Amino acid sequence: MKSRRSYINIIYEGKDITGDLSPYLRGFTYIDNLDKGDNVTLSLTGDKWINEWAILKGDKITVEIGVINWRNEGDNRILKCGTFTIDDLSFSGIPDTMNISGTSIDITKDLKGVKKDNTWENISLKEIAQEISKTYSMDLFYDCTEEFIFDKVDQMKESDSSLLARISKEQGMILKITMDKIIIFDEKKYEDKETVITFDKTNLIKYDLQCDDLEVYDACELTFYDPFLGELLKSKYEAPISEFYKIKTGKILYENIDTKVIGNTKEEKEKFLNDRAKKILRSKNKNETKMKISYMGDPEYLAGITTKILGFGRYDGVYLITSVTHDVTKKYTCSLNMRRRLGF
Repeated sequence: MKSRRSYINIIYEGKDITGDLSPYLRGFTYIDNLDKGDNVTLSLTGDKWINEWAILKGDKITVEIGVINWRNEGDNRILKCGTFTIDDLSFSGIPDTMNISGTSIDITKDLKGVKKDNTWENISLKEIAQEISKTYSMDLFYDCTEEFIFDKVDQMKESDSSLLARISKEQGMILKITMDKIIIFDEKKYEDKETVITFDKTNLIKYDLQCDDLEVYDACELTFYDPFLGELLKSKYEAPISEFYKIKTGKILYENIDTKVIGNTKEEKEKFLNDRAKKILRSKNKNETKMKISYMGDPEYLAGITTKILGFGRYDGVYLITSVTHDVTKKYTCSLNMRRRLGF
């Protein structure tokens, strides 16, 4: 079999500088996140970066990771990491070293950095996202089966990206922003997809398994005063008993809902509240069982796909990958953060 190798391609401000950087490149990582912007980090040796070639904040770099003869001869693939805005530069020595960090969010736009005051009335989550995406000439990918309509949303000294993240999370949805796109999606749709990768404990470089009960609740109870019915509506969703607890904890999450409740009758509205309570409870409990593993790198490891975990006994099961760090510093490895799929 021909030798296996990995490589990276770097386009800086529209120019391929891979060959220029290669003699100085000492480290490279790409972090693919499910629920926030992605990041890249490069470590370069030498002092030319503060002399004849000054790399500046706000400059754009586009990155690819490639593999040749990876899992078998002829297995050649490329992971298009995307385009990033340089947002942090640091220098150290001796020897002279420069670290470059880039984010998939365009910091030259006001989306993240500028705080605003605004009031939105009788408007849906999708409509707010559409208006904000249009303001910054970005595309919107809205992957939610239901709509969320607010009577009123106050934006006080808050950036547009923070506003979208807050109101999406409140409804149990996930927000991700890239260079030219705003993405809002229902995380459960990705959890429920078929697994495409299997990891066995015996083959891992290392692992870390964590069970957290600080933010785990038995139930979520929502209240909503309906002005048309003239009464306070309540609905409670109880999660199935967790296999990791002998008994229920007794912790209940109480919230008052501030979006419009869909339905004409009391029964229809209570059902809507129950579905919303389930989403909110899922959002709170989703990190009950988390795992981080290190494994040989591969371009197919991406945030948002599901994997089957074996060799951990009662902790075996389906896990959703929430972030992947692709490290091509010495040899190509991946660190994957994931959480176990909930039973509801």
